[in-house]
Amino acid sequence: MNRRQWLQRFALWTMAGSAFAILGGILLDVWRAAGLFSTSHWREVGRLADFPRDGTYPLPAERIAVVRKGGRLAAISLECTHLGCLVNTLETGFFCPCHGSEFGPLGEVYTGPAQRSLHWSALRLRRGRIWIRTGALTPEPHWLDLPLQSEEERA
Repeated sequence: MNRRQWLQRFALWTMAGSAFAILGGILLDVWRAAGLFSTSHWREVGRLADFPRDGTYPLPAERIAVVRKGGRLAAISLECTHLGCLVNTLETGFFCPCHGSEFGPLGEVYTGPAQRSLHWSALRLRRGRIWIRTGALTPEPHWLDLPLQSEEERA
């Protein structure tokens, strides 16, 4: 191999390595950005004391309602499964004002046009505060068993 061939191969490998390094950097930036702007993340919605009795507590700004029933908590989506309208909370369940779908107290469809039950979000309790996982909806509730005594009752 003469000097000219060696320089040509060296230049070719240098350009190929540079291209892979640039492409890898771009892909790494996109991957990191996707994690930062993901729609699924944990958000605090209030203190356990804000939900003192069994019932449904709507949080329209979060587009969910916290359901407390028999020492357990769950978070149900307030977005209608028909077209995504914000449903109203009633004593008997939920009602979509856009197209008239009615849902039971646990989000089951009573009348359409919605075909599917309301979705649920995961939630957790940290230091007496309730957190929900937004953007990660499931068809089944994620019930959180509450401690026997709340922190306010211990004080």
